Amino acid sequence: MKKIMLKLVAAVMLLSFFVPSLFTAVHAEEEAEQTVSILVPGYDTGYLREELDAGIKAFEEAEGIKVEVIPVGWDELNSRIVQLVNGGQAPDIMLIGTRSLRQFRDEGIIRDLDEFITPEFIEPRVESVYHTATIDGKQYGIPMAFSSRALIYRTDLIETPPTNWDELLEVAEKVKEEHDIYGFYLPIDGPGTSIELMNFFYQNDGFPVSESGEFQLNTPEIVETAEYLKQFVDKDLVPSPLESERNDQIKMFVNGDLAMFVTGPWDQEALEEHKEEYPYAVAPLPEGKHPGVNIATDSYVITQGAKNPEGAWKFIEFMGQEEFQRPVSEAFNWFPILKAEEADERFQTDFMKPFLETIAFGYPDPHTPNWDEFNRAFVQALQETLLGEKEGQTAFDEAQKEVAE
Repeated sequence: MKKIMLKLVAAVMLLSFFVPSLFTAVHAEEEAEQTVSILVPGYDTGYLREELDAGIKAFEEAEGIKVEVIPVGWDELNSRIVQLVNGGQAPDIMLIGTRSLRQFRDEGIIRDLDEFITPEFIEPRVESVYHTATIDGKQYGIPMAFSSRALIYRTDLIETPPTNWDELLEVAEKVKEEHDIYGFYLPIDGPGTSIELMNFFYQNDGFPVSESGEFQLNTPEIVETAEYLKQFVDKDLVPSPLESERNDQIKMFVNGDLAMFVTGPWDQEALEEHKEEYPYAVAPLPEGKHPGVNIATDSYVITQGAKNPEGAWKFIEFMGQEEFQRPVSEAFNWFPILKAEEADERFQTDFMKPFLETIAFGYPDPHTPNWDEFNRAFVQALQETLLGEKEGQTAFDEAQKEVAE
């Protein structure tokens, strides 16, 4: 009997040792489940910071789930994602360009969201925009930003805006000859180069990525488009292709050094500030073989390594409500993600209408197998062609070989 009592006491003591530990482990797990992390490019420099912070505060109060923001620079976005994932530190949510979805899907970094999505979630969304994040019939992202492009031109220098490629070249030549300023701008030097110039390639049926996700950088249509753009460089109608970043074109325009450029609606504020000195108007993009514009979207995604995927989806759902989605869309004059935004008065202005007109002819960002690799090879081939360092076909053949290896 005494032995039995001793064993019982020992068992109780042993249990008392493990129970707190077990409780602590469970409690720690519960604590972990009450946190969601989101990687946001450009957050430190103000990109959507105010809008996201407002949504995060409301979400934390409503759901009791803390949100941790992981800021990252735009230039290092994809490489930083791979680094975090390989180090076992994958965020729950990432905000990325939709063009990178195929790459991260193929690398096993992001998850199919169909398990979370309901008809009620899809119904309020603009269908064509929603499906820019669909790959092989599955939804890998939820678009939260959507932009288009149009032509900005100086109305004191140009009476009638160009409507096709031939007219674009002619007007740029005339402006250069009569006013000695650059007639046009080709943003070739920078991380977003290929996206900014993709309008031209799409209008000439030059698609660098096939529907199945294979690179095809050296098609006759792509080379032909590059040769057309080369004329602007040969005739000194644009700044040097080696020193032409996208953000510089608006600076040149409001300084009076540029007559036309292609951009999104986010430049409206700067244009309005200098309108008296440099009056401007907006026109649809000049057409090639047919109309076409690159439709760029950014999307929320959930990683395969997410520690709290359910909480991550709750956050995406929460931010997709009109109360929080609308400020995101308005921040950079972006276009509707939700059907409720389509009737907004801001889309009925003379400034916004040309952007809206082009959307009907939009093509989504190419879903590349590797965005950084594609952009690097594509930009190099384009620069070599424009500068006459190599024949266009040779330059793009080498680019195709590089990305295919």
